[in-house]
Amino acid sequence: MKNRQKIIALLLGAAVSLTALGGCGQKAQEEETAEDVAIVEAAVPTVGDLTLRGEFIATMNPDDSVYVIPKTTAEVLQVKVSAGDVVAQGDVLAVLDDTIAQINMENAQIAAKNAQITLDNAQHSYNLSFGDGATTINDMQSDSTLSQAEDGVTQLQESLVDAMDEQAKYKDKLADAEAELAAVKEDYDYREDVDEIKDYAESLKNDGNMAGYAAAMERYQAAAAQDAKWQQTIDGYKSALDQLDESIEKLQDNIDTTYESYSQAVTSTNIKNGEMQEEQKKVSQNSISQAQLSMENSKLTVEQAQENLDMYTLKATISGVVETVNIKEHDFATSSNPAFVISNKDTMTATYYVSEDVRNTFSIGQPITIEKDGKVYDGEVLEIGSAIDAATGLFKVKASVKGDTSQFLSGTKAKVTTNTYFTKNALIIPYDAVYYDGTQAYVYTVEDGVAKKTNVTTGLFDVDNIVITEGITKEDMVITTWSAQLREGVAVSVQAPQE
Repeated sequence: MKNRQKIIALLLGAAVSLTALGGCGQKAQEEETAEDVAIVEAAVPTVGDLTLRGEFIATMNPDDSVYVIPKTTAEVLQVKVSAGDVVAQGDVLAVLDDTIAQINMENAQIAAKNAQITLDNAQHSYNLSFGDGATTINDMQSDSTLSQAEDGVTQLQESLVDAMDEQAKYKDKLADAEAELAAVKEDYDYREDVDEIKDYAESLKNDGNMAGYAAAMERYQAAAAQDAKWQQTIDGYKSALDQLDESIEKLQDNIDTTYESYSQAVTSTNIKNGEMQEEQKKVSQNSISQAQLSMENSKLTVEQAQENLDMYTLKATISGVVETVNIKEHDFATSSNPAFVISNKDTMTATYYVSEDVRNTFSIGQPITIEKDGKVYDGEVLEIGSAIDAATGLFKVKASVKGDTSQFLSGTKAKVTTNTYFTKNALIIPYDAVYYDGTQAYVYTVEDGVAKKTNVTTGLFDVDNIVITEGITKEDMVITTWSAQLREGVAVSVQAPQE
């Protein structure tokens, strides 16, 4: 643009010269003399700072975003949230089928209860035989009473173990029967009630499809037979388990009662014998230690079973907004696919990419502005990449965004503006004051009323100003406007700048 303006001005100057030559000789002489004086504006360089600003396209994302990934594979029974919902940390997001985990938990609890019984028995036995109370009980029992009481306790404990074993077997049978019933439902394509097939057959009949009705009814009868069979089996197992629960409870009560009699018999016998056997005491202590170890192991098993059970309830690990939901009811959740993505949008970040030379001008904490949907936000640089990004060939820069960022959508774009190149305490002149002869930059200065062509070295520049690093000083008067008469050695008339 500047060069085009100069060419137009030259053509206009030439036209003026030709017109002057067509007049009288005196007037031509006056015009010619006037052409030897260039009318210009001039000023000394400004000493100051020049800063350039760059614009970049950034991707907006939450600073805190998590994937909720199932730790097991199971059918999804419930999905309690949708994309866009706001959740708090610990809120339930989905519930998976935990049937197997529940069975494992019940078995672990039974094992822990048995271990507790064993430990209690060992501690009772030790206290009765070697505790302080062994010498204070006056009610003496005979050896036969001791033997009978001990046999009673042993028999009841054996019965309790047998009942618990039977209970575990029936639970396994119940699980198998329920699995068989589930297979029947899958084979005959109904969810809860076998009458779903009958209802479907009736709908075919109402539509006049008698052949379809007959086939559906045949399938209904076959399914109903299988359904009834397994429902009856399941009911029988549940009834047996109820009876076993009652038996176990009664046996435990009887053990407590019988053990009280046994305790008195043991104490009486110890007193009657007159002294404790140290070896028997050690054996009893070892029994307690082993029972305690077994109890601790069973507690760990229960804790592990609880942890496994907890895996079937998916909860929010942070508070925020549900970005995506990747599961739905009756699908199978797996650990290979995130079920939910949750973002905390209280703090958003802008990520953009710059060239190496721009990267080298950045600093941590450098202010930026972000423009999105007509709104402007302040921010600052948080991270400056030290390695080239393989995908873009540029350096990654991450910046924070201040203010209310709740309306930002993750992954959307925004414009980032920030300082890039800058120089301080430099000589600055107007950009239009610099001319070029090939690649050599030069300016015109005023010395003793004439124009002097001076080669210069330029630095940073923008659309209005340019930095001069070599060639002139801050005292030099630099011509800042162009004239058709402007050349080396021409007389100049410096005018005040036009308003």
